[in-house]
Amino acid sequence: MAPQSWRPIDAAPVSSAGTGSAGTGSAGTGSETGSETSHLGAPLKGGRMFGVAIAGNALPRWYRGTHVKPQLLMTFQSWGAPRRRDRMPTALLRQDQRVGVHAQMITWQPWTPPPIHSPVTVQDAIQPRFSNAAIAAGRQDGYIRRWASAIARFPRITVWIRFGHEMNGDWYPWSHDPAAYVAAWRHIVLIFRLLNVTNARFVWSGNWGTGAPTAAWQQQVMAYWPGRSYVNAIGTTMINFGVAGHTHPVSKFIPHIELMHRLLREPVMLTEVNTERSGRVAWMLQLASFAARTPWLKAIVLSQLPSFGAAQFATRNLTWNVSEHQSPRVLTAFRMLVTSTVG
Repeated sequence: MAPQSWRPIDAAPVSSAGTGSAGTGSAGTGSETGSETSHLGAPLKGGRMFGVAIAGNALPRWYRGTHVKPQLLMTFQSWGAPRRRDRMPTALLRQDQRVGVHAQMITWQPWTPPPIHSPVTVQDAIQPRFSNAAIAAGRQDGYIRRWASAIARFPRITVWIRFGHEMNGDWYPWSHDPAAYVAAWRHIVLIFRLLNVTNARFVWSGNWGTGAPTAAWQQQVMAYWPGRSYVNAIGTTMINFGVAGHTHPVSKFIPHIELMHRLLREPVMLTEVNTERSGRVAWMLQLASFAARTPWLKAIVLSQLPSFGAAQFATRNLTWNVSEHQSPRVLTAFRMLVTSTVG
């Protein structure tokens, strides 16, 4: 639990108008704008965002442990989830509404998810029903339309759509056929435009990795770029797994992040951030320093959810939760990260 003397932090968000021009209009499907029963989400007033990846109904407990009010929550949703209700955003956005959250990022995954401990060869296998080509050809249009219309019913919540994330890797099925990925992305955005979903934003979020960028790396990543008129922000996963070959200080991620910002001239969101337990204080302070000196960094989203990558590496290094039983040093570093992000 956070010390009682700590002053709560309202992390300053990106404005509800978003950036760019991917999302437009308002679907005429009715809206859910009921009164909020608590105010654990910081209001949207412009500036930068600090977010956390937890379920909306876990936010009260998380707040009690940190005294930080995020204005963005992030979660994952699969098109082929076993339960029909888990394929739609309605229940999630109702939770956000109840706790006073005004922005939600949904990592929207076109697949039936395999068990989390599945090997990469299983996780990466193409699922024809949800392939990029099938989406671009319109074979999922009914679902996409229902999903978009559901978002439009919550006009007070800005929804950041992180479709087909980490596409430049080789561990998800949507990484196959970059040209078809681009076609699928554009097809989805056009449906949202046709339905006039004003509160939707699209974040093109890869896994940009570490080290010095190369021409070959840049070419491979850019093969998935759908174009500026289809994107509101760009982003990347940034996870320090803490295992052999995958232990990286913040400085190792920065060259790729800076290159992509220079190349695409879009605001950057760190859409899924986490680090291994033992070095978490130093790592968070390194990230806080980067955020403080980087005005074009528009959001940092701390992940507190299970990770396919962590499961495959068979490490429990990422299972720590900043809201639970953390030392004063950890909580101080975390709060410095939040304040450095939001200014």
